[in-house]
Amino acid sequence: MTSSSRRPTLPLLIVEDKEENQMLLAGICAKLNFPYKIAGNGAEGLELLEKEEFSVYLVDLMMPVMDGKTFIQKLRERDSDPVILVQTAIDSSEQIIEIMKLGVYDYIIKPLNVEIFKSILEQALEYRYLKDIEKQLLAEESKELRDQLEWLNYKEASRKTSDNSTEMNSIFNLRTTLSQGSGFGAMTTLIETIKSFAPKDADGKNYIIEAEYFDLLLENNEHTKSMLRGLDKAVNILDKKIDLTLQKSSQLLSVLPELIHKWEDHLERKKIKINLPIFKSDIQLSMDLELIRQVLEEILLNAIKYSPNDANLDIFLTLVDGYFCLSIKNKVLDDSYSNFSKDVQKNLILPFYRVHPPVEEFHSEEPFSLGLGLTMVDYIANKHHGMFFIRNAKDHTTEETSLCIISELFLPIQNEQKEIQT
Repeated sequence: MTSSSRRPTLPLLIVEDKEENQMLLAGICAKLNFPYKIAGNGAEGLELLEKEEFSVYLVDLMMPVMDGKTFIQKLRERDSDPVILVQTAIDSSEQIIEIMKLGVYDYIIKPLNVEIFKSILEQALEYRYLKDIEKQLLAEESKELRDQLEWLNYKEASRKTSDNSTEMNSIFNLRTTLSQGSGFGAMTTLIETIKSFAPKDADGKNYIIEAEYFDLLLENNEHTKSMLRGLDKAVNILDKKIDLTLQKSSQLLSVLPELIHKWEDHLERKKIKINLPIFKSDIQLSMDLELIRQVLEEILLNAIKYSPNDANLDIFLTLVDGYFCLSIKNKVLDDSYSNFSKDVQKNLILPFYRVHPPVEEFHSEEPFSLGLGLTMVDYIANKHHGMFFIRNAKDHTTEETSLCIISELFLPIQNEQKEIQT
């Protein structure tokens, strides 16, 4: 069943002329604890639309006064993107094709199978919820683009006047990162402990180390190797000549299911459900697909790491101001780590900068390490003439407001056939 926290706030409109069907549909909505209104035909439905808004429309095709098809046509004049479920007693393939041409979300064959109907309705409600978030993101993204351009101008001016300060901040961030969690900092502490307490053998040539300490050294050695691998990967990308070629957005999107499969053990352990985007267009982009794959790997793994257990992780696609935008939204615990200020949000792409301590169980999975992940995402996005930013937000699309993190990758849409080297 769809979680009540992943439902739209507006009610459902049932457009049905037969009283017995109205009662059946109303009863199902009541069991699902979802608000609804009933109209006896299309004309009554339009009258209700004058007074209030609705999230999903459940429409019977055959009705007196105004039939369902006419109602849908007039509804589309008011709302370009409604979520419509159609009831019909016609189950021929030709008629079903005609119904789907109306732009409906799905259809239900009469007489209703209650369980099938409940499942379809729950899916439609969650789809409307996701579309509402998408609209909210689209409204915010134009502003974010303007803010980002202002920030880039400020950052460039600041870089020219305070290079020394930037270097000092990077050194401070690196020191903090190395001292957190497993790896170099923990290994140094372990060696100091062994040096202080481990006895020597009779000849005084060898230390006698307890197995527990040695096992910890081995474990931290694996963390250290992961850090060095990530650092080596970052250096290789910085040294690489990046060739951008024209490719379709579908090639980028094909990476997502591969990554989900790669991390299915983590997703099952944390009970996280990833909702992939619905995107019917195939946009032309200029990309190094392998680098973009590493970007998606970093920001998706970042979302999985910091999502609470038993959560949803939503991926959206929007087109805004000439950019193809991929957004990843994940719920986070409302704690001192997650609710960071706008100034901190801008620092998240700085080298070696971390807000959260490292999540130990993911160390071997991270494409980069040492707090370099989002720095490399930002670098790769810039090399694609795009942008990346990450921010916290309040999710107001449901009755219960929750804190979430939104990561956004902007890539410019290409109209001309050309190859770019950078």
